[in-house]
Amino acid sequence: MALADRREARPAFSTEAAEEMAKHGITHVSVDCFHYGDFRYTNLEDAVAQAKRQQPSNESSPIISSQGTEEMAKYGIIRVPVDYYLYGGFRYTNLEDAVAEAKRQRRYHAADLQH
Repeated sequence: MALADRREARPAFSTEAAEEMAKHGITHVSVDCFHYGDFRYTNLEDAVAQAKRQQPSNESSPIISSQGTEEMAKYGIIRVPVDYYLYGGFRYTNLEDAVAEAKRQRRYHAADLQH
């Protein structure tokens, strides 16, 4: 299976979701996540290092290209884009959780102001 075939699709935001994010001060951040075995890595070097530890070989060449494409293919490392939503100093992997926390915080602060 080609690397491009394994990539997950990035979610498209509806106008309603974008408005909800803006209303609650939620920021969307896209990052790359590298999968090797059952683990996820946020940088390629860590994924390659783990792959090398588990698959010893006689060659010890450094990553050839800046993206490390050859080593990713060699060790079966998959790059998967991951979207994060930031709110209140926390990172969420889905918008619904970020919005739910934003609403809880809004209710909490509104109740606090009434006392």
